[in-house]
Amino acid sequence: MGKIIRKLRLAAIFAMASAFSVAGAFAQNAPYPTKPIKLIIPYAPGGGTDAVAAVFSDKLARKFGQPVVKENHAGSNSVLGTALLADAAPDGHTLLVVTGAIANNPFLYAKLPYKTPESFVPVSILTTYPFVLGIRSGLPFKNMQELIDYAKANPGKLTAGTPGRGAGAQLALGLLNKSAGIQIREIPFKGAGDSLNNVAGGFVDMVFSGYETVRPFVESGKMKAFAHTGTGALGNEKIPAIADTIPGFEYQNWLALIAPAGTPAAVTDKLNGTLKEIFAEQDTKDRLAGQNIMGIASSSTEAKSYLAKEMTTSKAVIESMGLKPE
Repeated sequence: MGKIIRKLRLAAIFAMASAFSVAGAFAQNAPYPTKPIKLIIPYAPGGGTDAVAAVFSDKLARKFGQPVVKENHAGSNSVLGTALLADAAPDGHTLLVVTGAIANNPFLYAKLPYKTPESFVPVSILTTYPFVLGIRSGLPFKNMQELIDYAKANPGKLTAGTPGRGAGAQLALGLLNKSAGIQIREIPFKGAGDSLNNVAGGFVDMVFSGYETVRPFVESGKMKAFAHTGTGALGNEKIPAIADTIPGFEYQNWLALIAPAGTPAAVTDKLNGTLKEIFAEQDTKDRLAGQNIMGIASSSTEAKSYLAKEMTTSKAVIESMGLKPE
C-alpha cells in the first residue's frame, strides 16, 4: 500500500512538473504585444528624448503590428513619468524612454516613489551623445575662453536653462562651473523644450541640450552652437569641444528603454531583439548620425551593468558638486 501511495505521489509530482513546463513554454511563446504599447516620455514635448523616440517608435509599431503611443509626462526631472512606469503592469505594454537622470535622481531626491534599480528592468541602452552648449545669438563671445573670462569677471550674471534638478544638463552645467571656477546661474524649467525656447527668446543666456534640439534655433539665427561636452569637433559644423579649453572635461548623456520590474524575460528579449534589428537598419543609423548621436541598442544584461556603473559615477559627480538630497 505504501509503495502504491509513493507511486501516486511521484506521478502527481511529474504531472505538476510537466504542467509547469508546458505553461513555461506557453509563456515563452505567448504572443507579444497583444495591444497598443504606451511609451512614456518623462519630459515635456520638444526635447532630445522625443527626438530619439521618434527614430524607433514608428518602426517598433510596424514590426509588432500594434500602435506605439507616445505620452509625455513631465515633472520633477522625469520622476513623475518614471513613477507611472513603476506602477504599471509588468507585461511589456508600458515602457519608458529615460535619460541618465534615472541614475542621478536617487542622489538628489530624499524620497522617490520607486527604487532604482529594483523597480525596473533595463531593456536596452539606446544611445549616447554629448550635449551641445547653445547660447543666445546676442552674446558677443567668439570662443569658450572668452565666455569663461566674462563669467569669472561677472559671477552669477550669465544664466543657463536646465530641465530641472537631476537632469544631465544640470550636471553638465555644474561640471562646467566647477571645472572653470565660474558661476553661471541655473534657471530650471519643466523640460528641455522650455529651456531652449527661453534661450531662443533672449530670456536666458545658454542651455545644454542635444544637437538635434539646438539645431533648429541655430538655423533660425536665434542661437549659436557654441561648444559641446564630448571630445573632438562635432558634426559638419565642427562644433568645438569644451575640452579644447578645459582639458579633461567630458559629459555624455544617454537614453535607455526600461520596463517595470517583473516583466517576463520573453517580453524583454523580444523587445531587445527587435530594437537591435531597428538600430542596425541604415536609415536608423543615418537619422541618428544626423543628430550626432551614437546608436547602441545594447542587450538587457549590458543595460543593467551600464545603469549600475552610471549610478556610481553620478553619485561621485553629484557629491563633488556639493549637491545634497532634498
